[in-house]
Amino acid sequence: MKGKKLLKMLLSVVILLGMVVAVQAGTRGVSKNQIVVGTHTALSGPVAGWGIDATNGVRMRFDEANEAGGIYGRKIKYIVEDSQYRVPIAVQKANKLVNRDKAFFLIASIGTPMNNAIFPMLKKKNVPNLFPFTAARSMYEPLDKLKFANLAPYYGNVRAGLKYFVEKKGKERVCMMYQDTDFGLETAEAVKDQLREMDMTLVAETTHKASETNFVGAINKLRDAKCDVVMLGTIIKDTIIAVSTARKMGWNVDMVGQTAACNYVIPLKGKKGVEGLYAVTSIPIMYEEQATGKAKVFFENYKKRFGKMPSEVAQQGYFSADLAVIALEKAGKKLTLNNFLKGLESITGYQHPFGGPIISFGPKKHLGSDESILLQVKDGKWVSPTGQKKVVGY
Repeated sequence: MKGKKLLKMLLSVVILLGMVVAVQAGTRGVSKNQIVVGTHTALSGPVAGWGIDATNGVRMRFDEANEAGGIYGRKIKYIVEDSQYRVPIAVQKANKLVNRDKAFFLIASIGTPMNNAIFPMLKKKNVPNLFPFTAARSMYEPLDKLKFANLAPYYGNVRAGLKYFVEKKGKERVCMMYQDTDFGLETAEAVKDQLREMDMTLVAETTHKASETNFVGAINKLRDAKCDVVMLGTIIKDTIIAVSTARKMGWNVDMVGQTAACNYVIPLKGKKGVEGLYAVTSIPIMYEEQATGKAKVFFENYKKRFGKMPSEVAQQGYFSADLAVIALEKAGKKLTLNNFLKGLESITGYQHPFGGPIISFGPKKHLGSDESILLQVKDGKWVSPTGQKKVVGY
């Protein structure tokens, strides 16, 4: 009899432990008082400007939520790890965030190759990857419950931009320059696909490493090919050096970037060397004198906290975190992964305060918007060269 009672007690303990494990497995990074959120990004290296500004914006929004009492009493613990914009380090840092810190979700992590390399681990551990700082199509395709993006793809940027320059500006000799990375290859694919659709041929192309600093040979090759427009698969530093090199060599060909090559740092650092540079982007650039309402308050608070103007990347980080906060609130007091994902998918008609496109998600739609705008560097600032708000899709 005693043996049967002991057996029942043991079975009860096993069942109870199993229930506890099941609950814990379903609420990774979530406790009664806390939600753990992580980011792997470049705080050093060639795109540190993006990583630092983006996480500053994210942190500001999460701190606001915490100061208001948290999400149903839970404070957000935000952990940022430096990937140095290198895939092996990004994998190592993401592994820490997921397996040691038990992050409930990752947000605003930078880099196409980094996010692509890490997603299989996130998939295995059931960790959402929200609003990565890369506009690669793989951030939302194929449709996956754990993938959410709010940047129109580089692919769409480039195709729409190329179509515009051929049809509206009469370009006939199309060339391209791009990084030999996952990011660069996606922009190259877009150029080739759009040319094929328009029954045109690529005149010349050059590739380079992300860390490369000498573009004299590449510019000579493209100039000798008599290109009349150069599509760029470049980011910040290589954009500045490449365009400045062309200008120093006396070649004023139209050069067209995409979202990654459209950053306030480019005219700030490149100065006259990048005047006239074009970009097709899904991130609008609001300057301080343009800010009103909530945007003005954000600018004031950001400058007070970080001692500088919030770049468009900081603005993107802020509203990306706002989308996450909205989803957490929609998930309700009983925070589970499924409730959170349903909260994200229920967000529609979201307009952030910085003049960007309307963001909407759904069960079959995990890309917030596919809208892009055409900008050009004039007098040290990014402005719309035509006054148009959108670039018509390809």
